[in-house]
Amino acid sequence: MLDHEHLWAALDKVAERHQLTPSGLARRAGLDPTSFNPSKRFAADGRPRWPSTESLAKVLEVTQMTFVDFAGLQQDKTEISGTHFRSFPAYLCTSDELREVDLEDLSGFQLDKFCDSFIFPSSQSEKFFALEVSSNSFEPYYREGQILIVSPESSLRRNDHALIATKTGDLHCGPLQRQTNERIEFRRNNPDDTSRVVQVADLVWTARVLWVSQ
Repeated sequence: MLDHEHLWAALDKVAERHQLTPSGLARRAGLDPTSFNPSKRFAADGRPRWPSTESLAKVLEVTQMTFVDFAGLQQDKTEISGTHFRSFPAYLCTSDELREVDLEDLSGFQLDKFCDSFIFPSSQSEKFFALEVSSNSFEPYYREGQILIVSPESSLRRNDHALIATKTGDLHCGPLQRQTNERIEFRRNNPDDTSRVVQVADLVWTARVLWVSQ
């Protein structure tokens, strides 16, 4: 039986396997880049929206994936149990404001203060806040005006988009290439870029980017 939540989650898994965002997967399939955005998965009145059979066929074609394999992802509910798209309250601040917060970690930040609400996938047990990008310092990954939903409690894995703060007051973000006990290394945007490496001893806190507005 097809399930709205797990069908979309399967598409997200396909994108993750190919190191793409949902927008990147749609673009690779020749679709409108916003086709698979979280905002397109529910109508304004809350009714669920489903991906079209044509869009699914194009995704399977460009990823060289069989429908049987995709259906297996849709039926695998172990990775997404307890996760739902719904409206959550979140404290909202800008990246400039976050740079001015003098904290050893985010435990003292106003994570429980209601300021706005956003629809995105999350389990109710997670703590998070909304970060509005207020400069171009997060490019090429995030542009000014985008909203990031950030969780300081989520563990980081390879290819996760991470947001970190250093003792010098700098914020760094991007896809995680490698994390050891000594350092965090971000993936290079292109082969000619210099790797961005931050020593763990220089970190104040780390957080995982759960969701990004388009």
